[in-house]
Amino acid sequence: MPQLTLHGYYRSSCTARLRIALALKKIEYSTVYVDFANKEHRGEAYTAINPNQTIPTLVADEGDGRSPVYITQSVAALEYIEEAFPDNAVHLLPSNASDRARVRSLVEIVVADLQPRQAMITLEKLSNCFGATQDQKVKWSHDWCIKELRAYEKLVTAVGPVGKYSVGDTLTLADVCLVPAVQNAVEKWGVDLAEAFSVLATIYDNLKVLPEVQAAHWSRQPDAPKEKSGVDEVSMVKR
Repeated sequence: MPQLTLHGYYRSSCTARLRIALALKKIEYSTVYVDFANKEHRGEAYTAINPNQTIPTLVADEGDGRSPVYITQSVAALEYIEEAFPDNAVHLLPSNASDRARVRSLVEIVVADLQPRQAMITLEKLSNCFGATQDQKVKWSHDWCIKELRAYEKLVTAVGPVGKYSVGDTLTLADVCLVPAVQNAVEKWGVDLAEAFSVLATIYDNLKVLPEVQAAHWSRQPDAPKEKSGVDEVSMVKR
């Protein structure tokens, strides 16, 4: 079986997706901690394996004498995990083509429509190029959360009764991506999930009790700042 190494950062929602998926599928892996706060992802060593300087990177060594595969996009890494370990624990992509399409549509709402608009590089640009204040950046991120989570919820409810999770009663890649997106929305940008999204709130309640999800939370990672006692030091919401 491939030997996996995850290069990530404790507060990266993209890294969290992989932590959750790897845990759900009971896959062992090694971790390399990338100090995003101190711009380690922009250094020469990390750029050599991920020229786009994004986090995470999943390195897969197939053990066949060839060079390891560097997977530099989280969704590509999630699909690799599902394809390379098809018989591990759970299947995170449904067998039905229509359901797979629903899962991938929900995934894209999070990874293509929501996450890039609240990424730190985007917020830096808003400050550096347009002079955005902290309050303006919080509002920007909050408003995008509302818009895209509303789209996510509408797609979940469009096909009839809602199950325990995003697509029926089975965990999928959509749930893997939803969890850190909701955590960001609530913990960083002040979204009241229960008030704004009753369906997503119920789904998230079902997800957050899973041991694999709890273990993947940013505050429980070895590179998280322990002196903060669980307080998110990068949160921009005024509490």
